[in-house]
Amino acid sequence: MRKGRVLFRPKVEPSVRQTARGGVRGRGRGSRGGGNSKRKHDSQLDSNVETSDGPGSSPAAESKFKLSQGQNGVRQLTLNEYVVSFTNSKHDVKPKAEAAPAGNGFVSARSLQVKKETGGAIVIDSDESSDEVAVVSETKPVIRLDPAQERISKADFNRPLLIVAGAGSGKTATLCARVIELIKSGVTPEKILVITFTNKAAEELKQRIFRYMQASGLVKSDESGNAANGGRGPMRGMPYASTFHSWCYGIIMRFHSKLGWRRCPLVAATEAEHKKLMFVAREQLEDCVRLVQCEQMLDIKPVQTAGMDVKPDPEQSLYIHETEERWGEVLRRAKETTGFTLDQGPENEKDAKPAKRGKFTEKAKAASRHVSLMQALYHHLYAAIGEGQRLANLETNPVHFADAFPGRKDVTTEMLGFMYRAKSKGYASTQFPQLERSVLDAYNGVMRRFGLVDFDDLLDMTNQLLDDPGILQEIRGRFPYLLVDEFQDFNQQQTQLVMKLQDGVGRVTAVGDLKQSIFEFRGATCEQNYSIFLERFVDAQVEGKALGTMESLTTNYRSHKSIVDLSNILALETVDAKDAQLRRLLTPSAAVAGAPEVPVTVWESKSVHDEAAVISARIKEVLDKGDCTASDVAVISRCLNFGAYRPTGAIESALLRKGIPFVVRGGRSALKSRRMQLFMAAVRLIANPDDDIAADFCMSELVKNIGAVGMRKVHEQGAGRLGRTSLFDKMVLASTSPTLLPKNARAGLSAFLGDVDKWRRQMGQQTLAYIIKDIFVQYIFGVESESDEDKVGKPPAGAGADGVEDSVMDMCLAILDSLYETPELLAGEAAGTRDSPCTLAQLQAYSSHLCLLSTAAEDTGRLKKAATTQRARYEGAVVISTVHQAKGLEWKHVFVNHFIENMFPMGFRGVSKADKVREQLDRRVAEQNARAEALHFREESRLGYVAITRAKVGLYISVLEEYPMAWMARIFDSQCRASRFLPDIMCSDSQTGASKRRRA
Repeated sequence: MRKGRVLFRPKVEPSVRQTARGGVRGRGRGSRGGGNSKRKHDSQLDSNVETSDGPGSSPAAESKFKLSQGQNGVRQLTLNEYVVSFTNSKHDVKPKAEAAPAGNGFVSARSLQVKKETGGAIVIDSDESSDEVAVVSETKPVIRLDPAQERISKADFNRPLLIVAGAGSGKTATLCARVIELIKSGVTPEKILVITFTNKAAEELKQRIFRYMQASGLVKSDESGNAANGGRGPMRGMPYASTFHSWCYGIIMRFHSKLGWRRCPLVAATEAEHKKLMFVAREQLEDCVRLVQCEQMLDIKPVQTAGMDVKPDPEQSLYIHETEERWGEVLRRAKETTGFTLDQGPENEKDAKPAKRGKFTEKAKAASRHVSLMQALYHHLYAAIGEGQRLANLETNPVHFADAFPGRKDVTTEMLGFMYRAKSKGYASTQFPQLERSVLDAYNGVMRRFGLVDFDDLLDMTNQLLDDPGILQEIRGRFPYLLVDEFQDFNQQQTQLVMKLQDGVGRVTAVGDLKQSIFEFRGATCEQNYSIFLERFVDAQVEGKALGTMESLTTNYRSHKSIVDLSNILALETVDAKDAQLRRLLTPSAAVAGAPEVPVTVWESKSVHDEAAVISARIKEVLDKGDCTASDVAVISRCLNFGAYRPTGAIESALLRKGIPFVVRGGRSALKSRRMQLFMAAVRLIANPDDDIAADFCMSELVKNIGAVGMRKVHEQGAGRLGRTSLFDKMVLASTSPTLLPKNARAGLSAFLGDVDKWRRQMGQQTLAYIIKDIFVQYIFGVESESDEDKVGKPPAGAGADGVEDSVMDMCLAILDSLYETPELLAGEAAGTRDSPCTLAQLQAYSSHLCLLSTAAEDTGRLKKAATTQRARYEGAVVISTVHQAKGLEWKHVFVNHFIENMFPMGFRGVSKADKVREQLDRRVAEQNARAEALHFREESRLGYVAITRAKVGLYISVLEEYPMAWMARIFDSQCRASRFLPDIMCSDSQTGASKRRRA
């Protein structure tokens, strides 16, 4: 296979299907609905697997896997030109080659490029890392690339170019090199616009382009200081490298008046801000409904407004943009008719809760006060007039948002999810039925009222501005050359911006890999993006010639051949086999010739605890050999929360037991969960009753039948006494006062204080493990987790402190084990063993250890050394990450856990609320929804591709034989099965290659 070959025609790829109904391993397609997939037609599947006993066997037939036996227990899976060396934990002997020694000769793109013969040139790496190496000589500086990268970087700058860049192929270096070549050709750097997907990637692009310009003599070392120091925004003498959102905001700052904004809006960037805005929007929408009924009661004909037509329309939005004038008329008429005044309203200023400062805090509080006053007016009018007219009482019969936005989460969160989906796809509110339309109008109206925009608004507003020919001409004149990275992750609005900037111009370079498009949930439309680009630019004909070209980067400098070929096999599932246009993009990758191979390891574990023990033991083995640091190891999971279940929870506990530090990306560590925080507060209070913060947290969350009023009374106890009184002592006083608290609250407080006293008295008698279990049984098991699923680990009635299993409790006991295995943390009075009676010093040491580990598990971007343990040689921290967070990164060793059906891939849960509602009004959407399941599993296959291609040396795939939770077997299938993305013969029962039959 040629490397760097230009592909203009569809390439016929070998089919990976083994039977007429098979997927990658022959799993039945017809049974995938609702998340279930059963293994069918085993006899047919077996007949399609060829095996051999030695290297002299005949080549595999087309579309069939071939299995051959190698040395040292290593087997080889072959599909046409793809060869994967692997071992299976069930029956294979551990290969000697698996333990690659330090400095084993395996090289990344950076080290590969630097080790080449420089020939008197400045050599810049092709890797994605930022710590680049340069060799300086006296000759004219150049950027050293491989032949394909060099050819692509110098391709015609005035023609459209689509670069299909596989994983680890040095696409960023190629893109930056193309920028340098543009500047060398005479293009002013400020006229080059480079767009990427994230702020971090944009900063890395700026830094790399600056270094490349320095190395090529295009900028002096003392120029563009902002670039060298990591400054943001455009810099003198440098190309403009940015995200689309940041670039769009710059345009909006300049032209916002064209869209009717008096001031440039601020950006509401966080989900917490969006949720607050949605809550305000929901209040405003209910306020509008009350306004219309008040006008009906007072026989007021509504004035014409921008938000509502005078004529009633059942499909018209319920939201009214400007309500003040209409409420003013209602208030005036109510005063004349019933004598109502605002003095009868609630004392909102007194009742209002203090709020944190923010972009819109005061405006939100003012809006909430207005709604409360108008609600009081509505109550008055309904009692005086509406009840006699037999109108529906909107307080007892409110707007039923839950009917339109059902789900496991609260209604506001479900509404927010609907809004995200609708806006990311560029849907207008008029494309939805009345209630959904009203929610979108209310949210957008509140945003406009508060002078805010979100990220989707930035794209939409810029698209509107570029519809103005004058503005479009000016922007095109400023940025005639456009280079976009991560093109596969663009959504519809971002693609429209590319088309508007370059349609009819053609000075555009797009870099991406369809196989790595994994952000469909954020609105990414990868297949549509590529279809448009190919149609408009690459395949368009001008005077009988193609307007643009498509090039491919196929050499994977990151991984060895087994990993690369396994990813090539999986990549065959990432595009519709019938789409000849997009199949052109499936250019197979090739590993660097001669790179040492380490067999892919497949583990089959009976339970999650077995899986965690195997993964943690292997990580410890790798680290103890010293050929890598902890930060070179990653555990990649499809998700970190699956309902109430945490897929990496057992692994986190196992790592803690072995003293291996870790950080969590893509979610919170179980150490930061609500139940863990409550347990930590209880331990802190037992260890130190003077800890007022822990006491307050326990009183609010663990004490039964005490509310905000009761807590305030407890805090006010002993206010007139001299000296400081701890909150715990105030709780004791309150529990003995017969008049301070109601009977139920006093009983709940007394019970909690009694348990704290019991645990303190048990020190010296019971082990610390016993006390930990008892705290869970008495309090933590009864606390609901963050999800809306059933409580996890809730013990049966009458369960004691022993024999109860829970994931969070297991982690707490794992931390206890790691504490006892670290003698320096239990010195002096704290010395002891796990079976010895607990002392106060031990409990205090355990409390401190809990807090330190909880803080260390937060990924702040800086890896910490485990300086507090005897295993301080484990430099950095193992990364536990979701696939989405792992994209664009690489590790020496990668562990993929829970590689089973319904978890990787996730089962199909149906189309989104936004799309399901729209199909009632748009037939094209209905057609798209019909293909939603196929699209879902294609994206899941891309997630599998991304997870596999993160590994440089060691790839370890873990398969479970039992579902982690009993409810999964009831919902999905009685039998747990390996992922459809793993060839069957990689997890087989025998060395002959017969597929493993797992019958329900």
